Amino acid sequence: MNPGRGEAAVHRDGGLYVHVPFCRSLCRYCHFVRTDRHDAPRRARLVEGVLREWALRRERCPTLVPERVSWRTAYVGGGTPSVLEPELVRRLGAGLWGDWTGPPPAEITVEANPESLTPAVAAAWREAGANRVSLGVQSLDPAVLERLGRHASPEQAVAALRLAAAVFPHVAADWILAPGCRADRLAREFALARELGVGHVSFYVLELHPGTPLADAVAAGREAVPDEAATEALYLAGCRVLTGLGYRHYEVSNFALPGRESRHNAAYWNGRPYLGLGPGAHGFWGRRRYANLTDVDAWLAAVEAGRLPEAWAEVLTPAQRRLERLLLGLRTAAGIPLALLTEAAAAVLAAGEGDLWECRDDRLRLTPRGWLRLDAVVVTLSRFLADGGVD
Repeated sequence: MNPGRGEAAVHRDGGLYVHVPFCRSLCRYCHFVRTDRHDAPRRARLVEGVLREWALRRERCPTLVPERVSWRTAYVGGGTPSVLEPELVRRLGAGLWGDWTGPPPAEITVEANPESLTPAVAAAWREAGANRVSLGVQSLDPAVLERLGRHASPEQAVAALRLAAAVFPHVAADWILAPGCRADRLAREFALARELGVGHVSFYVLELHPGTPLADAVAAGREAVPDEAATEALYLAGCRVLTGLGYRHYEVSNFALPGRESRHNAAYWNGRPYLGLGPGAHGFWGRRRYANLTDVDAWLAAVEAGRLPEAWAEVLTPAQRRLERLLLGLRTAAGIPLALLTEAAAAVLAAGEGDLWECRDDRLRLTPRGWLRLDAVVVTLSRFLADGGVD
């Protein structure tokens, strides 16, 4: 993790991401780095491995010292971090932000599943410094949950939301627009979330990833998914319900009450540096981007042997940085400066104005319909990126 020229003297406000790949069971749609093969010794070994990777990165990167880095945020994701025993939770927190002599992160988020967020686990994470929990609800419809391969019942999800609101200052929850979703049910579920104290909702459109059981079932004709028109109608209906409940649609899939936006995820979208620890974690520091080994055993072997557990790393060129800024900026309600595009983009922008995007205050912002076509919009506009620096 050697810094680029001149970077050792730069003070950075960064983010810290920790990946816990362990789950009690595997959902039919999930493609993240995760495994249901773990026991207490393996979970303890994983936590010690994360702390060892943290030490290795600090040894190899002169910018990773309190005098030069102030962590704005920390995020423990997965997988299912709530499967960790309370003593491991405390060990992890103490060895990461608790061991940092600089200011503590202003936001520390932990992901949890309803069936594994017990009072003891919630208390341990709160004691370890977490002030925000993100619950994987996904749906409160039993039929939808079954199709997704989720194991928490709607009753367990509601109980977990109540517990989270009682323990943590900030509560977020995920929903997936999955096969079987109906607009009327989504409206009732979102209203209940608001009533229970959920300040942030992530509302994702289900993506089928090759190799997952759900994708295989769809390919074999055993499962059906909504067509593009039905998906768009449900997504836009859900967006209207959430904004009507007072949530601001501030990113493709994210809605928040005033002041409840995810600071950690906003750092990703704004191109701020972040350090990734754990199997499959990604990081971006200076101009260098990297991804860790995804196999848990290979990752453990590397860190325990004193090696950085990276699968690959690259130094981004200015052109790559401009393209990334386009992609990340268009994901957000803030959009991108029009100055990022050439004058030749004007005709393309005029053709899509009001339908997929809007131009005002010298910025380009996508509409909700535009967000549904984000990849295609980025491909179109990437041909018109200005040849200039990234501020």
